[in-house]
Amino acid sequence: MAKTKYKVDYYSFGGFILFGLILVSVWQTYYGYYILYPFTILGTWFHEMGHGIMAILTGGTFEYLEIFPSGSGVAYNSHTYQLLPMKYTRALVSSAGLFGPPIVGAILILMSKSLRKSKIILYALSIFMLISVVIWVRSTTGIVVVSSLGILFLILTIKAKSSIIQFAVQIIGLIACVNTYRQISYLFMDNGVINGEQMTSDTGQIANQLGLTHTFWGGFILILSFILLLTSLHYRNRTKIVSEY
Repeated sequence: MAKTKYKVDYYSFGGFILFGLILVSVWQTYYGYYILYPFTILGTWFHEMGHGIMAILTGGTFEYLEIFPSGSGVAYNSHTYQLLPMKYTRALVSSAGLFGPPIVGAILILMSKSLRKSKIILYALSIFMLISVVIWVRSTTGIVVVSSLGILFLILTIKAKSSIIQFAVQIIGLIACVNTYRQISYLFMDNGVINGEQMTSDTGQIANQLGLTHTFWGGFILILSFILLLTSLHYRNRTKIVSEY
């Protein structure tokens, strides 16, 4: 009779956690910021698209987004019609920018376990990035960088070996997950300056709508994002073992 067990490759699991920590640390340095600049813009794209897609899902309209040379960005949406009371709609749209990227990142990490699924998801991501540039992106920095990365991912999908595609999907997923930690100071701000304009932060907006403090919501999202990353890496590096007894 067969008995199914699972084994986790903790070397790979720990290696990606360590890589993520190094990535976040390097991102905080002056030179690291510029070395990783394309990924900074990619992280901002994930963030702003999270706001926009949630606006659509809650019955609103995603007007457009802007990504600035500093790496900050803003998404514009409207709700002439909404599925939920406005306070919940605003809270969901605000939280989607912070928690959306880790969700997408976790999906990418899990999909990277399969060579076939890796190719499909990278192709879908590249096409969606290019479509988003046409429909929503309205700033030079965003158009240039997001288009360039979209084309690069598309070329990888078509030309690269399956193992490279699989690795690339996992790295992109990791970048999406740790994007929350790249902007960790923003999580605990009540207000922030975006392109020279003072705005209520996402956690500040959530606190205004649902109560408690922006610090609470920042910590809550930070913990959930980390749990999501650990869970996705755990299942990504888990293999099935069938034994006879």
